[in-house]
Amino acid sequence: MELPTICAFCSTSCGLLMTVENNRIQRVRGNPDHPTNSGGICPKGAALKQVVHSPERLKTPLVRTEHGFKPVSWSEALDFIAGRLADIREKYGPQTLISCRGAPVGQETFDAFHQLLHAYGSPNITGSGHLCSVPRRIAIEQVTGRRPEPDYEGSRLVIIWAANPTDSYRLAEGTAYGSHPDSSGLPRAREAGTRLVVIDPRRTQAAAQADKWLRMNPGTDAALMMAMLHTIIQEKLYDGDFVRQWTAGFDELAERVSGARPEWAAELTGIPSDDIRELAYLYASSKPAAIRDGNGLDMHLNVSGTTRLLASLEAITGNLDIPGGNVFYPQPRLSRYPILESPGKRLGEERYPLFPYAPFPVVADALLSDEPGRPRAMLVYHANPLLVNAGESKVRRALSRLDLLVVDELFMTATAQMAHIVLPGASDVEQASLRAYSSRQGGFIALRRRLIEPPGEARPVMEVEYEIALRLGLAGAYPWRTTEEWIDYRLKDSGTSRAEMEQRTVAYTTPSLEYRKYLKRGFNTPSGKVELSSARLEKMGKDPLPDYVEPVSRLRYPELVARFPLVGTTQRPGNYVHTRFRNIGTLRHMRPRALVTIHPLDAGSRGIAGGEQVRVTSPEGEIEFTARVSSEIGPGVVVMDFGWGNPGDNGPNVNALASDEPRDPFFASTSNRAFLCQVRKA
Repeated sequence: MELPTICAFCSTSCGLLMTVENNRIQRVRGNPDHPTNSGGICPKGAALKQVVHSPERLKTPLVRTEHGFKPVSWSEALDFIAGRLADIREKYGPQTLISCRGAPVGQETFDAFHQLLHAYGSPNITGSGHLCSVPRRIAIEQVTGRRPEPDYEGSRLVIIWAANPTDSYRLAEGTAYGSHPDSSGLPRAREAGTRLVVIDPRRTQAAAQADKWLRMNPGTDAALMMAMLHTIIQEKLYDGDFVRQWTAGFDELAERVSGARPEWAAELTGIPSDDIRELAYLYASSKPAAIRDGNGLDMHLNVSGTTRLLASLEAITGNLDIPGGNVFYPQPRLSRYPILESPGKRLGEERYPLFPYAPFPVVADALLSDEPGRPRAMLVYHANPLLVNAGESKVRRALSRLDLLVVDELFMTATAQMAHIVLPGASDVEQASLRAYSSRQGGFIALRRRLIEPPGEARPVMEVEYEIALRLGLAGAYPWRTTEEWIDYRLKDSGTSRAEMEQRTVAYTTPSLEYRKYLKRGFNTPSGKVELSSARLEKMGKDPLPDYVEPVSRLRYPELVARFPLVGTTQRPGNYVHTRFRNIGTLRHMRPRALVTIHPLDAGSRGIAGGEQVRVTSPEGEIEFTARVSSEIGPGVVVMDFGWGNPGDNGPNVNALASDEPRDPFFASTSNRAFLCQVRKA
């Protein structure tokens, strides 16, 4: 019997059908009735059976001793955690507890330990948000009120900027397109004749399929955007009616980009000035046109300025919230979380007031300080901060100063190896959850069903959280006790229920996409207009206009060029999920080793051949990769695989080469994707 559920390996959350017998998955395939993927499935989803039934799964709680980890009962583990937390709160105060989460690929990932943290009395939630999508979203919100997404269907031109959707959403051969914009709208648009331009330092799969690929130097995107704005404004290619009626600060923006000629940007980006002018004309004249931005704009020192410039481009060309442009998709509504108000400010709030969490670099700084009230305990779920954050040695020193580090995981990770307690987590098919989606057809919600029992003593995270709260005397802060009751609570205001969701694949809870909503309601900004110059930021003492900031590169640190003449950047291979699943056979077979891609000219001058071991050094550290020689990147740039470094994968952590200083002034984002380095034969 096939049972429907949804995947939680990435934020696309495709629909799946699983055949289950005797508490084991027999078969996994894409669900043709789920609107996101319409039967498609990627290699990660296809490997779900191997992940769930891997013999390497954690099956019992582990406590670290001077002789290594030893198994303990749940009662012992929970008593240990609650006892330590009670002592820490009494001795150091509640604000010294930190919750650390990874990418919120399911609602339980976003919610885990949040209620406990606030009931305990701490405002300090951290994770990888400063490196992934959160800065982009918040920066764009300062301009347009919400972050828009590309509406591929009907678009005459699509620009994929620092993204590789054909890799991230690769569907199995022979399957139908899904309704996720990247897996459906983009291929259909191409079939209908939409032109495609890809901007990326690397010749990605998307770039290989594009009408034009613009290869740029890592971290210089803002210079290209400013030159495009300069050209569009100088040549009066912008949408005059929209600018006059629906923007604030156009004259100030025009002044800011007045000196950003394409020749200036060409020197910084490596893109010829004629190509920059051509791109500006093409984007402004191909209305409607859409831009798909991606994670390649994150992990730089100027995420805030870069993405505000991107939003300005979409706005002044009149490509905002129109068919075929960048639109605001309808979103389902979930019930507000019953978080109690925590006293005090979160770590980093004064320096980074726009960021809604405690940026991890700030948490690491606090851990390494001797200030009163520094963090003392951290609860980690679905996260691996030791491998994700810049400056591995600094992060390791910071985590080692915790009085209590608890990690809830499926497998032993690099971070879990440092923990005082490791808890065996339930996989995505062993605990129920839900996922809220936005789409052209409307916002909808899908239920992730619990299809099998966890192995050994593994438990769902929401129930682990409640058990800790119970031992701390905080159960009264919870309107649920079980995972199912938590789902019921979150669905209260959604327009559907768990009982209803059990009977259907998805439930649409909003009307379908409506265009030009600003004509009725304006934009969700203080002025009701697109704020090209932000009065809010100016009141905060910040620059109200976006600008170009030189990345960690040859120009920023010329004194280091002799020792480190190359610019290093990173990529996430599409068959892996961040730092996860290099222990899964079929996925590992697709990418068995950590690679550094180097241009033939750079390889030749160093005597490096493909397949050889090489040593990559930076001012921060030194690690080894297997060389891959390819002209898919330009001379002077090397691309390294991200996500290696867990026990048993025998790979290097590329973030050992990146520094966590300097940082984006709004979000503490670090330059994981642009750092000086050198490559030599090992």
